[in-house]
Parts: sequence; structure tokens; C-alpha cells
Amino acid sequence: MLIECSPQWQTAPNQEGMPRSQTSSWFVSLMLLGISGYLYLNLFLLPNVPILLSGDQVFFWMNGQRMLHGERPYLDFFQFTPPGADIFYFALFRVFGPHIWVLNFVVLVLGVVLCWLCFVIANQIMERHLALLSALLFLTLIYTRLLNATHHYFSALAVMSATAILMREESPRRLAIAGALLGVASFFTQTHGAAALLAFTLLLGWERHSTDGSWQSFWRKERILLLSFAIAILVLSAPFIASVGLKQLWYCQVTYVRKVMVHPPETHLLGMPQYPNWKTLPFLFVVSEYSRHLFVYAMLPTIYFVVLMRCRRRVSPPSFCFRKVALLVLVGSSLLGELIFSLNWLRVYAVSMAGIILFAWVISTARFRRYGIIGVWALIVLLGLLQPWFTQHREFITAEWPAGRSAIEPNEFEELSWGMEHTRPGEFFFQASWPGVYIPLGVRNPVFLDTAGTMLNPEWVERAIQQLEAKQVHYVVWAGRLDYPVDPRHPRTANIVPLRAYVHSRYRLAKLFQNGDEVWERK
Repeated sequence: MLIECSPQWQTAPNQEGMPRSQTSSWFVSLMLLGISGYLYLNLFLLPNVPILLSGDQVFFWMNGQRMLHGERPYLDFFQFTPPGADIFYFALFRVFGPHIWVLNFVVLVLGVVLCWLCFVIANQIMERHLALLSALLFLTLIYTRLLNATHHYFSALAVMSATAILMREESPRRLAIAGALLGVASFFTQTHGAAALLAFTLLLGWERHSTDGSWQSFWRKERILLLSFAIAILVLSAPFIASVGLKQLWYCQVTYVRKVMVHPPETHLLGMPQYPNWKTLPFLFVVSEYSRHLFVYAMLPTIYFVVLMRCRRRVSPPSFCFRKVALLVLVGSSLLGELIFSLNWLRVYAVSMAGIILFAWVISTARFRRYGIIGVWALIVLLGLLQPWFTQHREFITAEWPAGRSAIEPNEFEELSWGMEHTRPGEFFFQASWPGVYIPLGVRNPVFLDTAGTMLNPEWVERAIQQLEAKQVHYVVWAGRLDYPVDPRHPRTANIVPLRAYVHSRYRLAKLFQNGDEVWERK
């Protein structure tokens, strides 16, 4: 017999005579207001200057900009993820314009919604103050370390929303909504929705085994999940199947990913970031960064293993809610297990919400509960104070760009200011190594590739050269790391050679920046 939780939201009056639902709404409102203010301090210099962000989200900003100019994903520009994030930014740019403050508010709103969802899920298995602890730990330890509204976070939002819906009950309506949300998750990231679908299926099978239920009941629920999942994917993908073709979509989203994106961890440190210049960085910075990464990397698999053993043995306190906790641990461990094929710290952080909630739950049920909770609060306060303080006191340069006024890092100012002087919004400008200038300067990528590093076959480089020539692109920003030698063991490394030769023959070196990037001007 499964143990269920009592409802968290009740209407009985509290000690002050006010209904608990009303006090809860005030509590949640204040929490979200505080989270919004905290994120604002990490995204904007006071009083109202947005900080130019970076990270993988810049690829989706660029794709949204390209769609704004009428270009089509998979045909006019290359993309290997589903188009959900591209469409999201395209819609934002259509409404508000491609401004830097818009991008920062996306990160702010996404963070608030994720923290609220973390609180809602945690509040189903823990007291309210521990649910708050979970949300703030996710905010300070995970989200503000990235501030990266990439497709992984959008997909994780849909997965955890489906999880929250199924934690309440497994009615046909909720199963259908959850399956559809997993389809939405797969419209942002191919694998996250499927991994969560596997977790939901395992839970249904686990429940059938635990309660000696019938297979007929299991398949009735499973059919609803699968059908709603498939319908959501089909409806969302139908326009692209019609315009691009199923063969091209399969090549970009499956074949390319299998050949290029499935690989061992991206760094020797299990995908954790590497700092080649770590000796020149402040010692405390290096220690704090790697302490954070090591904690998250070690905590997630450990927590999932511990909770899985508890669910298997039912060794738990009286308030233990088997089904809800089992769902969380299955979803979290499935999402984490999926990353084995391309381990990267950004992806680990983006799917860590379930682990953060279960970490707080394990601490709250442990013998050292009091000291564990105090320790987590101390970590939250420490990170909560240091991160906005460093943001507000870091050395930034504030300047006016075509995408609006923003504060940028000094090492980025030289390149952007040069681009501001030598380009005009709307003109073609190829940044071969990293698509970071397109939105701030309002310039456009002239080739169908996102960067020169995306060279799976020789046909792509020939197409890129033809586009550079046809559009008479005046400037190309190159980087020394693109001058890598050809490795006979990896034939793909030779694909960039014709593009490199074209740049050197048709362009002349015009500028060398301190960060190593080079500007090549058409002869």
C-alpha cells in the first residue's frame, strides 16, 4: 500500500485567524519578489543598466535574429537542436525588438519561474520553510552560476512542470497534460523529454509491482502518456516537417548529434570548466569555483542513490511520501544518466532541480537535521551575499550599442567598440569563432553555419565560401584556435582548411585584439 502525503494547502485558520491559503499566497508573493530583486542585482547594474551576458544562449539569440530577418532553421541556417528556443527568442524580438535588456529579463523571469516551481514541488514532500530552503539553494548554488537561458533550462522547466502535475495524482487528465509537457520539453531538447518519459514509465511499473496491480491499469495510464507525448511533438514539429522535410530534420537532430555531440566529457575534469590561466586568478575564486562544481557533481548521484535505496527498502520517517519522492528521484536520475553521452557542467546544472530538492529532503530527515539545515542556510547566505556584491563591484564598461545600453567586460569592449565603429546594423559580418557580436551590434551572420567550427562535411565549407563571396562580406573575425592542424585520425579536422585558405587569400589582416581574435578585411 502506497503512503500518500496530506494536502499542503489547507483552508483552516492559523493562529492569527487568517486562512492558511491567504498566508501562503502572501508568503509565496514575498518569496518571488525577493528572488526577482536578487536576480536583478545579478543581471543589471544599479539602477538600470543590463549586463551583456554570454554562454550558449547566444546561439539561440542569433537564430532568433535570423528568423526575424526571414531565415528558416535547418534550411537557411544550421541547427542541431529542436527549434523551440529559436522560436521563443524570435517571438520576443518580434514583440520587443532584439534589445539586450529583453534578453536579461528573459533570464530573470525564467529564474523566478524555476524557483517557484522548485518551491511548489518541494512543498509537496516537506514543510514550507524547507521548501523555501530548496528554492533558495537552487537559486544561489545553481541558477545564478549560469544565468544562461539556453534550451536545456526551457526543456527542464517543461519536465519539472510535468513532474509537479503528476506528483499530485495520476488521473487521466493529469497524465495527458504531463505527457504533452514532455513533448514540449522534447521540442527544446531532443532527449530530456524522452528521459523523463522513461522515468514516468518506471514509476508506473514500480507502482504496479508494489501494489500488485494489473497490467491492464498500467497500460491504460502508459497509453495516455505516450499518446499525449507523441501528439505534442507532432503538432509542434508539423510546420517544420512540412517545410524542411523529415529527412533533413532527422539528419540535423539525430544523425549530426550522434556523430558530433555524443562524446566523452568535454574536459578532463568530467566536463567541469577548466581555467588555463588559473595561476593568475585569485586563489579564493579558483577554490570557490571548483568547490561548487565538485559539490554538485558529487551530491547529485549520491542523493539519487541514497533516495533510491530508501524507496526500495521503505526506510523512511513516518511522513515519507513514497510515490512523490520516487517520482522525483526517477526523473532526476534519468536526466542525469542521459548526460553520460556528453557530460558538461552546464547540462548537469540545468537538470539538477530534482537533486536539489531531494538533498534538502534527505537533510531534513537525517539525525543531524538541525546542523544540516543550519549549514545549508549558511551556504545560501554566503552565496546570496557574495554573488550580487561581486556583480555590482566588478569592473564593467558601460556603452551604448545598437541593441541598447549595456555594461560589458573590459576584455570584450575592445572588439565590440571596434565593430561599432566599422559596421552598421543589418550588414553582414562573419564572426567565425563565437556568435557574440550579432545581437549587440545588430549585424547579421552571412553563412548558414553558426561558427566555422561546425564543419561536419566538405560540402558545408564550400557553401559557406560561396555565401561569403556572393554577399561580399567585408569583415571576418577569425580566432587563433581555428588554426588547428589537421589530424589524420579525425578527417573532419580537414574540412575547415578551404575556408581558412579562402580567408587568407581574399582578405588581409586588419586588426589583432588582445583576446587573440583577428579581423580580416576584404582586399
